Amino acid sequence: MLRRLVPLAGLVALGAGLAAAPPRLVSRSSATDDFTHFESGHVRPAALTPDGARLVVVNTPGARLAVFDLAGPAPVRVADVPVGLEPVAVACPDAHTAWVVNTLSDDVSIVDLATLHVRATLRVGDEPADVVFAGGLAWVSVSQEDVVRAYDPATLALVATVPVNARFPRALARSADGAFVYVAGFHAGNRTSVLSFQEVQDSLPPPNPPKDPANGPAPRVGLIVQRQGADWRDESGKLWNAKIKYAIHDADVTEISTATRAVTRVFSDLGTVNYALDVAPDGRLALTATEARNLVRFEPNLVGHNVDTRIAFVTAAGAATVRNLNPHVNYAVTPGPQSERDSAIGIPTGVAFSPDGARAYVTSLASDRLAVVDPNAPGNAVLARVPTVAGPTGVVVDGPRARLYVVGRFRGELQTLDAATLGEVARARLGYDPTPDEIVNGRKFFYGGFTSGHGDQACATCHVFGDFDNLAWDLGDPQGAALPPPPGQIDPLLEGFHPMKGPMTTQTLRGLPGTGLLHWRGDRPDLAAFNGAFVSLLGRATALADSEMAAFSDFVLPLVNPPNPNQYLNRALRDAPAGQPSAVRGSNLFFNAPLDGPFRCNDCHTATNFGPGTNGQVVNDAALQEDQDVKVPQLRNLYRKTGMTDVPGATSKRGFGFIHDGSTDNLFNFLRLPVFTFGTGVSADNARRDVEAFLLSFDTGLSPAVGAQVTFHGANNADPAAVARLDTLRGQFDLGFCDLVAKGRVDGAPRGWRYAGGDAWLPDVAAGASLTTAQLRALGAPGAEVTVTGVPRGSGVRMGVDEDRDGHLDGDERAAGSDPANPASTPANVAVGGPAGGAGFAFRALAPNPFRDATEARFALGRAERVDAAVYDVMGREVRSLARGLWLAPGEHALRWDGRDRDGRVVSAGVYFVRVRTGLGGWTGAVVRMR
Repeated sequence: MLRRLVPLAGLVALGAGLAAAPPRLVSRSSATDDFTHFESGHVRPAALTPDGARLVVVNTPGARLAVFDLAGPAPVRVADVPVGLEPVAVACPDAHTAWVVNTLSDDVSIVDLATLHVRATLRVGDEPADVVFAGGLAWVSVSQEDVVRAYDPATLALVATVPVNARFPRALARSADGAFVYVAGFHAGNRTSVLSFQEVQDSLPPPNPPKDPANGPAPRVGLIVQRQGADWRDESGKLWNAKIKYAIHDADVTEISTATRAVTRVFSDLGTVNYALDVAPDGRLALTATEARNLVRFEPNLVGHNVDTRIAFVTAAGAATVRNLNPHVNYAVTPGPQSERDSAIGIPTGVAFSPDGARAYVTSLASDRLAVVDPNAPGNAVLARVPTVAGPTGVVVDGPRARLYVVGRFRGELQTLDAATLGEVARARLGYDPTPDEIVNGRKFFYGGFTSGHGDQACATCHVFGDFDNLAWDLGDPQGAALPPPPGQIDPLLEGFHPMKGPMTTQTLRGLPGTGLLHWRGDRPDLAAFNGAFVSLLGRATALADSEMAAFSDFVLPLVNPPNPNQYLNRALRDAPAGQPSAVRGSNLFFNAPLDGPFRCNDCHTATNFGPGTNGQVVNDAALQEDQDVKVPQLRNLYRKTGMTDVPGATSKRGFGFIHDGSTDNLFNFLRLPVFTFGTGVSADNARRDVEAFLLSFDTGLSPAVGAQVTFHGANNADPAAVARLDTLRGQFDLGFCDLVAKGRVDGAPRGWRYAGGDAWLPDVAAGASLTTAQLRALGAPGAEVTVTGVPRGSGVRMGVDEDRDGHLDGDERAAGSDPANPASTPANVAVGGPAGGAGFAFRALAPNPFRDATEARFALGRAERVDAAVYDVMGREVRSLARGLWLAPGEHALRWDGRDRDGRVVSAGVYFVRVRTGLGGWTGAVVRMR
């Protein structure tokens, strides 16, 4: 029988202090414009130091690394180290160092765990995802460049760049002997691709279910096919080899030799979207993934079963076994019973083996579960499905302590489980989470399996971390309803929308505001119009309530795109000599040249003032040489859609490319369509290449300065390249494209600054003097390095000098002994030694703690004041009032709690919170009642 070890949970609350208080006691935040919603997916969010003394965990929204001490019975957070933007992975080469992968900053923060400070910043390429150490090198996956890079961890010199034949190489693992590194292709695909409607003509398989004749003729559409062996087949088994002359990679896991620094093996047919990797002591590899069923045509045939959730095991010899993580689900009956949904596993974000390799632990983001898998068991290998913190994204196994550490992304938590009983031992916060409550509350409706018929699928299954899955789906319905053209359109020739719409690629949900109608065809006016898909596609019994759909929208609408990596740091476009692709010349053509008859590109794809590239209008099919009306799409993520090669004899990384159905392999070929008026010959092709270069550099709405970092360490304080980089960032600040913050150490203590313009850096100490840029750089020294970071406009105060937004600067809080990562802890309500000064308030102690019979909250008042005090449970509910408006004289006081609730009943053992409030200040802290 599993037993929850509540007293130990309390100990971590004590160690974390106020950071462990429930949201109703410690404010997270309300809607604020100092937070930018990137929603970067975790890859390796936590790691143990090799000596097992510490656990390090990324606090992604806070842009910090949380450091936990493991000496006691539960992890105790001892430090929060500022790193780069959107940290998603961390690994430790030794007991004194952590490498933190910052996917938005395009770099790795190298943290000295002795000084708890970033000592170096290593720029590695666009959107790095993970890091491991093997063969004496540090290996970093660089997802947007489809490479893995190897660095000398001592000198930080680049040693090798290894290309990978998969889009978005992401999770990494190493063999026990360090001879091999394994990389998972995040968007590896499943060997599906698409035929255009021109290639299919009238040879589509008959629709199932049959078409409703009342809807009239269906538009000519494309068809999704799959490479099966040496053949291309559709879902009916029909051959299409005559139409597709290319092959397709399916590099789910790529093996790299650390000796030769070259690819040695590729493992295929394991998954479509591949999340996490680990390697057992015997060399067996585990990969968690979802397998898309996009070969299946039509929404009614996919309802409730869009993907399969699986774990694949690959032996050292290369033999692969794929296990379904939901063998109990009967997809023939949708929706399934509640018991089935409660046990489901979906969006398998993390995996870790037990020390003996006899168990694999898998985090389920969709259902807040930890699946315990027996790698050796045939058939149903899932032994247990353990409830976890909200939004589990990673698991770390601590063999010597028999503990499992689970990272909860939704609320920034660390959960400790007993590896033997699987009961919860402790729970702690990762530090301050600046995410607005509206986003936090809406997250569950985006990721939650409860929004589907079987508990294993959600919107995030295909819109992965708010983005896309690099696939096309045919979600038409032959018996659905035809829709009229949407209102407010200027095109008088629109025909409306037939329900058999054909294949459409999954669209990103980033940057939706300002893009107008939704979907490729513009057949949905807003997010609320998608509510029916929870029933018709995900298989839920009912649509979401209006309030739930509003919460869903609150999560989705703030999502933003990362900066475009093809721009310069100063947001400028790249130029090139005549005959080579030039984004500068392409921009001029895009904005000024009539390339579509009399129309300029910008007339429809409005991009003025960094616009999204759409005027929000729907265009009739004839004008586009299509067979159905299509909306003008936004252009901000085109650079993420490369990788398809539609050339006879080629082997393509991706099965889908550009336009609505993904049937165009590159933008150059798209611009060769007859609708465009570039002309003919070499000069016309050069112009197409220029426009393609511009489109691949299209502004995403965010400057490349956001996330950019530079670290000054003494030797490079006057380095021209480093100084020029900082000057460029200052220029971007002056243009209003970013804020700038700096973090360093002065006299052994952490310090922060924010740039105010005019060459003035304001410190995190109210009485401190501002610094010039030269003075700031001069502070950089070994052990006292200074790192400057470009952050989103409006976030400079929070990220630079007032982390918890409480109005008290971080340096002042540290000097006063309050917690700069906790808005409930301020210099006004924490004891700094001696009696309460003047008319102040000083909290003394909450003792004994833990307690069995009674505990006292002791404090001092500088003047007579009314006092309120109460005890709350971990949900923020009041358990007992200790004082309500009690008038107390100046001096020392104590309020006693005897461990009983308001009705006089003895409360159960566990964690509680005591809050003391006065007109002079207050205090909130955790207390543990023992059995």
